[in-house]
Amino acid sequence: MKMKRTQPPETDFMEGFGQWLESEEGLQSQEAVDCVYDALDGASVDIAEKKIIWSDGQQLTIEQSAERIHRETNLCQDTIISHIIGWLQMEYVPEGLDDEQMEMFESRINAWVEECEVIRTQSARF
Repeated sequence: MKMKRTQPPETDFMEGFGQWLESEEGLQSQEAVDCVYDALDGASVDIAEKKIIWSDGQQLTIEQSAERIHRETNLCQDTIISHIIGWLQMEYVPEGLDDEQMEMFESRINAWVEECEVIRTQSARF
């Protein structure tokens, strides 16, 4: 009796991810990433005020930033928020911070993101 050969989990994941990227949802997500990252190009973060400082000087929350991008692109606001969070956590790097300051900054970003997620979850219930 021949044993069925199974693929390693990482292969299954990569195949599934590749299929998702080619799906309508994946294509929309990629478009949203491009739009969000382009919109936030040149932006900075005021972590004390929990605001994104846009290149035109406007200081907006995550939600307000998502509304602004939504008005310009008509993409789904939840998707936009997810990619703004991704930008905050993975893309944005403030200048002039030493390792300890950067660690503190990242901790505050994560707390801000968690707060945003709690608010979004509570809003979805009502």
